[in-house]
Amino acid sequence: MGPELADKFSEGQAQGQMWRTAPLWGIGYTEKVMGNGGQAGYLHDGRARSLTEAILWHGGEGTKARQRFENLSKTEREALLAFLKSL
Repeated sequence: MGPELADKFSEGQAQGQMWRTAPLWGIGYTEKVMGNGGQAGYLHDGRARSLTEAILWHGGEGTKARQRFENLSKTEREALLAFLKSL
């Protein structure tokens, strides 16, 4: 995740800037599960308020993926987000 997302907590051998990304299956149901006006949180600790924010906050090993996302056109970004919400 890099220093931008480090939470300063250790878990086993993982230090504060090391996290395994949980599978994204079911992420498209997040808003439905939260109900009307519920706030969904993304990332390992829920601090990102949207999928876009979660992607843009990545550093470390996720830097290249974030940069590719940043370079997408608006239409391509929307298509990717729609795909994620379909999972």
